[in-house]
Amino acid sequence: MPTISGASTAQQRAEMMRESWQTVRDYSSTAFGHVFLFFSTYPPLAQGLYYLLIGLWPLVGAASYQRMTGHHGDLWLVEVIGVLQIVIGGALCLAAYRRQGSPEVLFLAFGSAAGLIAVDVHLLVVGLSYLYLLDVLFQGALVAFWVYGWRQGQVAHMAAPVAPAAPVATVVQAPQGYAAAAQPLSAQLPR
Repeated sequence: MPTISGASTAQQRAEMMRESWQTVRDYSSTAFGHVFLFFSTYPPLAQGLYYLLIGLWPLVGAASYQRMTGHHGDLWLVEVIGVLQIVIGGALCLAAYRRQGSPEVLFLAFGSAAGLIAVDVHLLVVGLSYLYLLDVLFQGALVAFWVYGWRQGQVAHMAAPVAPAAPVATVVQAPQGYAAAAQPLSAQLPR
């Protein structure tokens, strides 16, 4: 820590605070950068893990879920939605593991995010917890990460060098001694 000669104690404390905040700012920007890179590189895994966690919450801790969200209605309905989120999250994690970005996976990801955003907005309008607003923002961010990752893939694909065309397959004729092997087995059997 650099010392300021002749400076008052208040100035020294202010300098220490600036240095401390600079350290925190550097760490948080690095941590945010890593999280952003992870989410934009692996959006199906990020969305899948989020759905697994959100789906498990009402099943494991129903009392804390009701307390935090203010949802004191039918608990079985919340549990059913939790089970469905676990299934969707598992499918998205499996798609990330297999590195599949098929139209079905995209439809599942975007459709489930849009459906959950609609449900969350409805629950906000009804007057339940603002935790649903946080979920709306997070769902929107997940869709944005999908789009951002897709755009980055398109840019990388356009910048990639074009591979030479594959050679045309040629038909190789078997030597004369192998002519019998090319015939069906029934034609090779003695009569």
